[in-house]
Amino acid sequence: MTPPPTAPALADWTDLTVELDRWATAGKQASFWWRDDDAVAWTPALQRLLALAGPLPVALAPIPGEIEPGLPEALANYPAVGVLQHGWRHANHAPEGEKKAEYGTHRPLAQRLQELIAGRDRIRALFGARALPVLVPPWNRLGADLPPALPGIGITGLSVDRPRASAEPVKGLCVVNIHVDLGPLQSGAVEAERTVLGQMLRHLAGRRTGAVDASEPTGILSHHRVQDGRYENFLRRFLAIARRHAAACFPPIAEIFQPT
Repeated sequence: MTPPPTAPALADWTDLTVELDRWATAGKQASFWWRDDDAVAWTPALQRLLALAGPLPVALAPIPGEIEPGLPEALANYPAVGVLQHGWRHANHAPEGEKKAEYGTHRPLAQRLQELIAGRDRIRALFGARALPVLVPPWNRLGADLPPALPGIGITGLSVDRPRASAEPVKGLCVVNIHVDLGPLQSGAVEAERTVLGQMLRHLAGRRTGAVDASEPTGILSHHRVQDGRYENFLRRFLAIARRHAAACFPPIAEIFQPT
């Protein structure tokens, strides 16, 4: 991620409230969205995550080729959940020594597109209208040749990490990224919580001051399959602040992937 360079690396909960107060003073709404990756089954961890979210919208990005029976039926009870496409099988095709990627340029474009079509069709068949035509590439990486080809196979949204350079980098493709990765919490390091809050504050402040695209919602990334009490405590505290602050909002997932 590449936040504004002048923002602090660490923050605390008071900083978050102060930043939201600044949005309110400016008469602005700080929009957020929440993306959770790697779902394959209806597990206790996923149940806890959705219980934390309550009625708030969540974008669940399951791995199409790995989805187990029972997940689509269980999600029918969660109308605010939108379903995105997390690649095909979350398989690494990069050579040893390179960063992991399922959709880098290591294979022919036609082969990658055929896989994505298969994943698109399976997501639609399993989840129906809640399946959104949005690609979340595993490891948030994809080759530069892929985005221009996505609208041609019916994928009109893309989500990776870092503040977006453009809401529509190619015609017919809406980009909405994530900016806050809860991963550092897993380390248990003393500064982990402040590091994650620092990511959040940098993007919010960048939006408010115009350093990054102000219209891109601040995206939070979780991985319920590896979450523990530290993840859940962070989310519980963040949501408690965001829910009661007049300047914070969580638009529906389908709405944020509409062309601007």
